[in-house]
Amino acid sequence: MCNWKPKLILNKEMGITLPETPKPLATYVPAVQVDKYIYTSGQIPLAAGELEFKGKLGAEISEGQGYEAAKMCAINCLSAIKGLAGSLDNIERIVKVVGFVNSAPGFNQQPNVINGASE
Repeated sequence: MCNWKPKLILNKEMGITLPETPKPLATYVPAVQVDKYIYTSGQIPLAAGELEFKGKLGAEISEGQGYEAAKMCAINCLSAIKGLAGSLDNIERIVKVVGFVNSAPGFNQQPNVINGASE
């Protein structure tokens, strides 16, 4: 059994501050708590209600921009989690991260893009 428990640290040194949880663009709920688990809905790279990146990776969007988009999605997920947990200090561990990459044909660097969320 793995006892490793990551410490979620978001601070100015990392250049990360949690925004307000983005308002859903449809009828989904950003996060829901079931017992001790919080599940988040998929997030898109929204900032201040605006979609920051539009297009496909390997066509209109570079790999670096994709990395930043994935990071933004993870930050939005953490914001939704904080809204239910009260504080990220109340989170013991992240169990699963899933990423979907809108890719142009021939683009094969999806793991590098999703690292933006994981890191």
